[in-house]
Amino acid sequence: MTKIVHVVAKDRQNCIGKDNNLAWHIPADLKHFKEITTGGVIVMGRKTFQSLGRPLPNRTHHVITKDKTWTVDGVAVAHDLPTAIDSAKTDAVRLGKDRIFIIGGGEIYRQSLSMADILEITEVDLDVQGDTHYPTVTDDFCEVWRSDRQTDDKSGIGFEFVRYEKSA
Repeated sequence: MTKIVHVVAKDRQNCIGKDNNLAWHIPADLKHFKEITTGGVIVMGRKTFQSLGRPLPNRTHHVITKDKTWTVDGVAVAHDLPTAIDSAKTDAVRLGKDRIFIIGGGEIYRQSLSMADILEITEVDLDVQGDTHYPTVTDDFCEVWRSDRQTDDKSGIGFEFVRYEKSA
């Protein structure tokens, strides 16, 4: 069975972005994201894709947009979340992968939280006045692992990596 995994960094107030960008820069979090998603199948909204600026290397991309004319070479386009998930699961099976990764944005996370099996969350020790938020983690999930607290050398921002899994 293919598992759906959210990969996200959020602040204390569940903020994940501001003006269609990350609200902080933590190299260790970007490395963590890369380690989790490289070689995998990723699903995101169009604004998230555009904020990346290009397809990420060594990943299969599925982008959700309402724009029926939007296309990018090498990117599978869907016009709703269920279609994107089905297409991503097909790719995951074809590639021999057991997970697909939802990487944003806020609306895609909100719509897919009930479908998710695992949440890979970087908890960032900040309060950002952003405009995009991650939904509140529901009681359907239990924390199964938490890293030691780390601090970014350049910015001094504190953070922890946390994994939640859906309760049986």
